Amino acid sequence: YILTVVLVAVRFGRGAAALAAVLSVCAFDFFFVPPRFSFAVSDVQYLLTFCIMLAVGLITGQLTAGLRFQARVAGHREERAGSLYEIARDLSGAVQIEQVVRISDESIERTFRAAAALLLPNADGQLSMASSRSDSALGVDIGIAQWAFDKGQPAGFGTDTLPGSEVLYIPLRAPTRARGVLAVKAHNRRLLRIPEQRQLLDTFAALIAIALERVHYVEVAQDALVRMESERLRNSLLAALSHDLRTPLTVLVGLAESLTLTKPPLS
Repeated sequence: YILTVVLVAVRFGRGAAALAAVLSVCAFDFFFVPPRFSFAVSDVQYLLTFCIMLAVGLITGQLTAGLRFQARVAGHREERAGSLYEIARDLSGAVQIEQVVRISDESIERTFRAAAALLLPNADGQLSMASSRSDSALGVDIGIAQWAFDKGQPAGFGTDTLPGSEVLYIPLRAPTRARGVLAVKAHNRRLLRIPEQRQLLDTFAALIAIALERVHYVEVAQDALVRMESERLRNSLLAALSHDLRTPLTVLVGLAESLTLTKPPLS
């Protein structure tokens, strides 16, 4: 009977273990304690047996629950580590803004079961949607996103600024400057209230910001390379033209000097 209580506690937890302890004591009393086939209790032996079984069941159930909780925590950590590895791997190969946007939307949708959109600034620092979703479909408020971008602070759901909003706005802070805003609207908003999930989302935002800054400097380097190549071609062309014109110009200059040195004949 004690073994049964232990197995029930391991498999189903403390509540089922307490019920198994009660049923085990009743079955033991009914089948093995005289007078048999009755529930008559003659001394404290049955009460002691019940207490022992109940204690064994509760302790076993508590230990099992703790082990299961640790296993779930370890599983969640492995999932978060796997998600970070996947988005970091995908973003490392992105060389265009469109690729960063697509990877960000898909990764956040897969990890957080949430709709996401990137808002990127133009030359004047004004944000605009860079995702395939429209701002009306996601419920993005450009004004709130612009505030988060200008102040460098999160706004919207779960923050101190406009917490009634359904969308969370996270500024994408890169090492040199803010690169945009990540707007996230979770299907289950309670998920974003979990500190571990919110920390994971902030890490995603940091990786996206670094990827955007890297793509920006790749574009700057490409523009600089194009300008350098254009300057080299221009200098080569000027050098070729000057070489082609040098001989005729030298002849003309010599002829002009000879004419100025020659005295006119006396009449």
